[in-house]
Amino acid sequence: MPTLQGKTPINHRPLIVGVLLLLPLVASAQVESWTADDAVTRALSRPEMTAIREAGQRQVRAEMGEATVRPTPTIGLAHEDGGRHDGAPSREVSAILEQPLDFVPWRGRLRESFRHRESAFLAADDDRRLEIASLVRSAFYGVLYHERRTAALGRWVGRLRDGQEALTAREQRGDVSSYELRRVERELDMARAERAREESRLAETWVELRTFCPWQERPTLVGDLAPRTPQAAEDDAPLPHLVRLDELTRSLDAEIGAWGTPFLRNWVLGAGYRYAEADSEIERGVLLTVSVPLPLWNTNAPRLDRLRAERVRIESELVVERQRARDAAEAAADRFERLLDALRALPPAERDAELTGQAELAYAAGEATLTELLDAYESEAEFELARTDLQWEARRASIELDRRRGMGVLR
Repeated sequence: MPTLQGKTPINHRPLIVGVLLLLPLVASAQVESWTADDAVTRALSRPEMTAIREAGQRQVRAEMGEATVRPTPTIGLAHEDGGRHDGAPSREVSAILEQPLDFVPWRGRLRESFRHRESAFLAADDDRRLEIASLVRSAFYGVLYHERRTAALGRWVGRLRDGQEALTAREQRGDVSSYELRRVERELDMARAERAREESRLAETWVELRTFCPWQERPTLVGDLAPRTPQAAEDDAPLPHLVRLDELTRSLDAEIGAWGTPFLRNWVLGAGYRYAEADSEIERGVLLTVSVPLPLWNTNAPRLDRLRAERVRIESELVVERQRARDAAEAAADRFERLLDALRALPPAERDAELTGQAELAYAAGEATLTELLDAYESEAEFELARTDLQWEARRASIELDRRRGMGVLR
């Protein structure tokens, strides 16, 4: 009889170790990479943003329906028991149906007014979306800005730390004094403090960006801090806040046309049936009634005065805002061009470390003092920070120029 042999046990430890090593790679692969346009799209596509826009439209349409609702007809019944002059009993019953009528098309003009008000609301919402897009872009590039500064300060800290280690070894051999080592340590502490402050600002900017577009896991931001040549302005895309004022003016024009003379409004026409019985006589007949307003004065005059005054105010505000928008756009374009020229005038970033390398060689050869070496380290960091600051200012100017031109929101 053949004997059963046990299977050779398999060692699963290498497989488990391999899986554990792959887990960080899988997790890192799930981290999203965002561009500035991605961040803006996420901020503007939140359900709350859509709900605000749709609810606002429904509100304006409901107000239009409320203002132009047609009154329902009324029915009246009357019954009278009495006696005639000769004492014979009598009874009279009547029923009448009445309907208010208007002989001017004021409801159509009022509906037109509310349609312009809906357009004004949509323009106001577009202006709010444009403002949010600008804030998101500022927060997005603000993160890149503080990341660049943190990295530059980190490189400064790294150079000083390397210098500290080298001086520590030389001090132990008696080649340098302890004063020089303490001097480098002081510079290192200061650089670390600057980096910690910049890291705090970076964390604050991340929080600002997250308030507009929340995430489950912090994304990786992709993009250049320095802006490129500005895009051409879109002539067929007027500024939303100017569109809003223009639509409000049109709305007031239509509403003014709706409130004319009150004589042809609120007429009441009625038709009914009358039954009268007195002794043995019975009378039946048709009732026709009409009620006409007496236009002793124009009851719509105060309302028309208010609407006309409001129209003059908004039209004047529109003139001022158009001029202000032109001036602001020109100023923003001029500022942006100046900053671009300043960026183009900077030397290439690859040359930032040349002086530092020469200072290190000179210090090693005894041709430069420690102070000169530390100055070279600090000047390299300051120049990189200055370049980053200038790029950030140019980016802010680019965002402001887009805002002044009504650009920056993806359609």
